[in-house]
Amino acid sequence: MIPPLNHRARWLWLALPLLALVIVLAASGAGASDDATPSKIYMPLVRVEPLPPQFDFTALVDLGDLTITDIANAGDERLFVATREGVVHIVYPNGSVAPEPFMDVRHLVQLGADGNENDFEQGFLGLVFHPDYPTNPYIYFAHTTPRTMTVTRVAVSPTNPNKVNNQTLQPLLFERKPDKDENGTPSAVHNAGDLTFGPDGYLYIPIGDGGPDPYDPWGVPGDPNNHAQRRDTLFGSILRIDVNPTRGIAADCGISGRYSIPRDNPWLGDDGCDELWAKGLRNPWRIAIDPLNGDMYMGDVGEWQREEVNYWPGTAGGGANFGWHCYEGTFNYAAFHNPTFPQVFRSCTPGLQFTAPVHEYSHSRGGCSVIGGPIYRGNRYPTLYGRYVFADWCTGEVWTMVRQGSQWQVDPAGDTVLQISTFGEDNSGGIYAGVFMDGTIYKVSVR
Repeated sequence: MIPPLNHRARWLWLALPLLALVIVLAASGAGASDDATPSKIYMPLVRVEPLPPQFDFTALVDLGDLTITDIANAGDERLFVATREGVVHIVYPNGSVAPEPFMDVRHLVQLGADGNENDFEQGFLGLVFHPDYPTNPYIYFAHTTPRTMTVTRVAVSPTNPNKVNNQTLQPLLFERKPDKDENGTPSAVHNAGDLTFGPDGYLYIPIGDGGPDPYDPWGVPGDPNNHAQRRDTLFGSILRIDVNPTRGIAADCGISGRYSIPRDNPWLGDDGCDELWAKGLRNPWRIAIDPLNGDMYMGDVGEWQREEVNYWPGTAGGGANFGWHCYEGTFNYAAFHNPTFPQVFRSCTPGLQFTAPVHEYSHSRGGCSVIGGPIYRGNRYPTLYGRYVFADWCTGEVWTMVRQGSQWQVDPAGDTVLQISTFGEDNSGGIYAGVFMDGTIYKVSVR
């Protein structure tokens, strides 16, 4: 008699005859010739792909009701946190803040061309340390003044590594902002201003088209001055310069003797600015360069229709045109507006070669401003390795992106309520995020 069985034991008892049959068939080599090696039973191998990384944001420190515009490192444990007002603070991994600012250049920075401090596209925009720091003790930063978009160099104090020496401030280049109305008020928008050094040792500088926006009094859509499709202006471009003033060609559209131009820049010797590396950008607020291969990722903020991520391989050389304002993403912007504003789009002639974005998303989903982040090359999170990180300022959504063969895979990484204004990295590749009008720095972790 079979004794009473619980649920699990009953299923085991019923499975025993089937298991015995499998053993007999394996031992007898069923289905094989008499002299064949006895058959083996193989379990099928199932490849399980790791789930895309999901982010958690943990507050590290709150600096007050400020907008964080950049988070940089100098190869040590310190984080250098810039605010749009023109103050850079030192933050340590435990969340403590140095008692004095590392840099205070509020006397240089203009928060609003027309006195409106809510004009949040102005101010201190980005900073980066010289790649040979501290041997070369220089920092480069982008900022707006009452009339210009400017890139300036400053040196760290030789006696105090936690302070810059304001006596060494030296502008490298600047571009006068266009007027936004008939009164001569300068446009405050589309400045971009992120700064990063590539593996080639050159400084890359994204600059937006300079505006003005269509909602300004003149009301002309797109890029009214056609800056992004012209090569006689620094606007609407990514610049590539050599911060060594004697190694390359003399500065063209910047200040002579302050830097030089790499000899393989794409448009040397034409009627435009030799500093240009790429064109056709509206407001590439944050860019990233992969330290392993020089691949460049650009989060270019759109106008009415699309937000876009542009990509350019490190092996491709310069000369790309990413399409603005002929295209907004893959949306044919010129054709849409041409009947009403034909004078703006005369440069969008058939046959121009544009580089399409590798990812775009519509404003119909609620998004409004793409915020580009880094390419993760740290060791802590294997599922994140090699992925590009980006977010949307309006929705708080965050994504990661990776190339799979000839295709790009984009995966949601979290849906926050944060108005993320920038990302940054520490010296081990750890990712941080700053927020608009909040002043909180968040450390990003993966679950």
